[in-house]
Amino acid sequence: MNTLNVRLESGNDMKTDTANERPVLVTGAAGDLGAIGRNVTGMLLDKGHKVRALVRREDQRAEDLRRLGAEVVQGDLTSKHKAIEGCSRVYFGMSISAAYLEATINTAAVARHHGSKPS
Repeated sequence: MNTLNVRLESGNDMKTDTANERPVLVTGAAGDLGAIGRNVTGMLLDKGHKVRALVRREDQRAEDLRRLGAEVVQGDLTSKHKAIEGCSRVYFGMSISAAYLEATINTAAVARHHGSKPS
């Protein structure tokens, strides 16, 4: 699994505990393969972070994420602007393959457009 973790705008450490903390976007949050996105979502929520979970479909997995406390956004890797806007960080985890290379590059470009800095 390749991960791209970017910090947006402020570059602050994720350990902020303010009520106005911007969410962390987790792609593949409802995914089944390894459940990495779901595990990351749960871990961040357990630590008190706001999480925006990007899911492909509205189904039971999306509802389960809402019950955990995540803000769920339906979309795919072509609808990243809407999902990334307003987030402090992006957790983008994808399997390594030639087909996902373009999605990785596009996600990095969209994050940079919204003021990203490498973390």
